[in-house]
Amino acid sequence: MVKIYFDADADLEHLRDKMTCIVGFGNQGRSQALNLRDSDVNVIVGSRSDSSYEQAEKDGFDVSGVSEAASRANIIFLLVPDEVMPAVYAESIAPVLQPDNMLVFASGYNITFGLIEPPPDIDVVLIAPRMIGSGVRESFLSGEGFPSLIAVEQDATQLALEYTLALSKGIGSTRMGAIASSFLEETTVDLFAEQVGTLYAIRRYCEVLVEAGCSPEAAMLEFYASGESIATARAYRDIGLWDQLPLHSRTSQYGQEVTSRLSRQEEEEERRRLRTIIDRIQDGTFAKEWMLEQQSGFPVFNRIRDRNMKHPIRLAERELYAVLDRASTEN
Repeated sequence: MVKIYFDADADLEHLRDKMTCIVGFGNQGRSQALNLRDSDVNVIVGSRSDSSYEQAEKDGFDVSGVSEAASRANIIFLLVPDEVMPAVYAESIAPVLQPDNMLVFASGYNITFGLIEPPPDIDVVLIAPRMIGSGVRESFLSGEGFPSLIAVEQDATQLALEYTLALSKGIGSTRMGAIASSFLEETTVDLFAEQVGTLYAIRRYCEVLVEAGCSPEAAMLEFYASGESIATARAYRDIGLWDQLPLHSRTSQYGQEVTSRLSRQEEEEERRRLRTIIDRIQDGTFAKEWMLEQQSGFPVFNRIRDRNMKHPIRLAERELYAVLDRASTEN
């Protein structure tokens, strides 16, 4: 079984004489900064002058520009979006790095694909929470914690793992478990989960139900809009994917285990599709495609997004959510 580290494996004393800089004060950055501070870690924030800078000041952090903050730190968390991280690193962090500094990534993407190439005399590690930013904070405050994938890519100080475990404890992850991984593995599972097509699959389920005479409202409530799937997902987490089945009726169990099975041919076709997604991730094809999309001004992304926002199921969803007085993310 893979190595999993818990609170007893980590020692916050490794961080007592270190200054930790959080670069990027978004959902993850703010939550991790607050958790580290609550764990008595010395934390400063590096941010451009925007609303996140103002939020960091409001939260009582010592805030300055990215380059200035990074120059004062021993440990630098890079928590800006993957697509802007190489530029932030090249312009504001690389010039001020000192030997034995540590770079902490929450995503393996830029190291995996060589978009950031740190010098050999610093530690390079991964602490990748398997939790959204708000959950990182909420689960810390509740005492429950959250799991993370961790890895050491470069160990210049020969203490990189010890520092990584201490930082994982500081943000609350070793309470539930910090799981030994690698930058490539984290990148693979993260991108794969995003690319398997969950949103399109759920929309297809709703579409065929509407074709069969069901209302869009009934279809959406069945698959996601009621919130029942949240309780089911919690049971997956707490009990297990298959061990939670007795919570459902016998009819439901039969449908989930027997009727929903794919034929051998269908199963192999689906596995071929999934393997192709992984191949495109691991051989760098997706990274190249995404980089070209960014450089071109996001033409495909914007076109597909516009099409999805105009889809009949999405329009029916907006009407239902207005009646239910749900919050909207529309600008």
